[in-house]
Amino acid sequence: MDPIVILGAGLAGLSTAHFLKRPWRLIEKSDRVGGLIKTEVIDGCYFDPTGHWLHLRDPEIQELVNTLWMPDQMVRIQRRAAVYSRGTFTRFPYQVNTHGLPPEVVAENLVGYVEAIYGEKGRALREREPVNFEEFILRYMGEGFAKNFMLPYNQKLWTVHPREMSANWVGRFVPRPTLKEVVDGALGAGSDQLGYNASFLYPREGGIESLARSMKQHLRGGELSVHTEPVSIDWKAKQVVLSDGRTQGYSGLVSSIALPTLVQLIARGASGAPEEVQAAAKRLRAFTVTYVCVGAKGANRQPWHWIYLPEPEFHAYRIGSPSAVYAPLAPADTASFSVEFSHHGELSLEDAERKAVEDLLRSEMIRSKDDILFAQAKEIPNAYVLYDEAYGPAKAEITRFLEHAGIHIAGRYGQWEYSSMEDAILGGRACARTLNG
Repeated sequence: MDPIVILGAGLAGLSTAHFLKRPWRLIEKSDRVGGLIKTEVIDGCYFDPTGHWLHLRDPEIQELVNTLWMPDQMVRIQRRAAVYSRGTFTRFPYQVNTHGLPPEVVAENLVGYVEAIYGEKGRALREREPVNFEEFILRYMGEGFAKNFMLPYNQKLWTVHPREMSANWVGRFVPRPTLKEVVDGALGAGSDQLGYNASFLYPREGGIESLARSMKQHLRGGELSVHTEPVSIDWKAKQVVLSDGRTQGYSGLVSSIALPTLVQLIARGASGAPEEVQAAAKRLRAFTVTYVCVGAKGANRQPWHWIYLPEPEFHAYRIGSPSAVYAPLAPADTASFSVEFSHHGELSLEDAERKAVEDLLRSEMIRSKDDILFAQAKEIPNAYVLYDEAYGPAKAEITRFLEHAGIHIAGRYGQWEYSSMEDAILGGRACARTLNG
C-alpha cells in the first residue's frame, strides 16, 4: 500500500507523522524540520522567527511534551510585556493596565468602556453580534481603548483597518475585560496575567527548534525527505510529483503548506482543480513579516520580554527581546532584540534594519546606536492571513473541494489561519486520527 504523504515538516506535519499508525512519507523543502520554529544563532545570540512560546491546554499534548519530546527540558516563564505609548511603558494587556498614562487618556479609556458596556451610546452594538473587528473592539472596549491602542496597533499589525477584518478569529487571542479589571488597571491595581499567553514554556537549551528536533528523533514508521518539495498533485490518481523527479503514490495526503500553494499544485496536476477553486485561492490574502535580529552591547535596559508600539512614529508593531525572556539566549552583557514589521513586499531588508535601530532608540530599549553589534533582517512570507470579507467564502470553497478530493489540511499555513504552536500539533493529530480510521 502507498504511504500517507505529508507535505511540510513543521509542527503540524511532524505531529501527523507521530500519531499515524500507517506508513508515511514526510516531504520538507528546506534543509531541516521545524517550519516556522527554526532557531538561528548569530554571534552567540539565539533567535526564533519572532516569539515562539508554547502554551499547552490539551492533556495528551502536555504529557507528550513533558515525558517524551522534552522531558525536564522546558522552563515556565511568566510574561512581562508592555505597551509603549505617550512616551511611557504600561503593562500589557493595555485595556487593564492604563495607570501611568496621562490622566486624560485614562479617563477617555474608562468613560468609553462604561459607555460601550452600559451606556445608551453602546446600546446598538450590544444588541447584535459585531460584523467586523472594529465593531468587536468598540463593543467590548469602547471608543477610548479603540482610539488610543486597539485600532492603531491592529491596523499596523494587520496592514488593514480593523473594519476590513472579520471578528470570527479573535477567540482567546483578544481578551475582553470586565469593569473591575478596567477600573483596577486605571488605579494601578491591574493584572498582567490576563490572556492566553500570561505564562508559557520554553526549552532550556537550543531555542524553540529543539522541540522540532526532538519530535523528529522520536518518529517511527515512515520516511523523511528534506530538500524535496511537491511539483504537482494528481488527486484522482493519488500521486505527487516531487522535485527530485520521482512520482510518489499516496493512500492519503496531508498538507501543511500554504493553502493557496496547495491549490496551485493541484491545478498543475493531470486532474486539475476547478476554476472556482483556483479563483477562491487567489482571493486569500496574507502579508509578510520582516523581523530584524539585533544584538546590542550591555544588559537589557528594560525588563520587558516584548513591547507593543501602537503609535505611527514607530515603524515596527512589536519589539521582542529573547535575552530578556530567557538569559541563556544571549551571551553575558549582551541584549538581543527581534524588531517586527508588517508589509506587502514594499519594505526592503536594508530599510528594515535601519528602521529597527531607530525604533529601538526611540522606544528606549537601547541607549545608543553605537551599542549595536549587528542587525540582520529576515522575512516570513504569509506570516499572518487576513480575515477579510473574502476569507470565509473563499476558504469554504477550497475546503469543500479538498474534502471531495480526499486531501487533509493542518497547521497555520495548511488551515490558513491565525493559530498557536499547540493548535498545529492538535491539527496534525486530528488528521492522523481520521486517516487511522
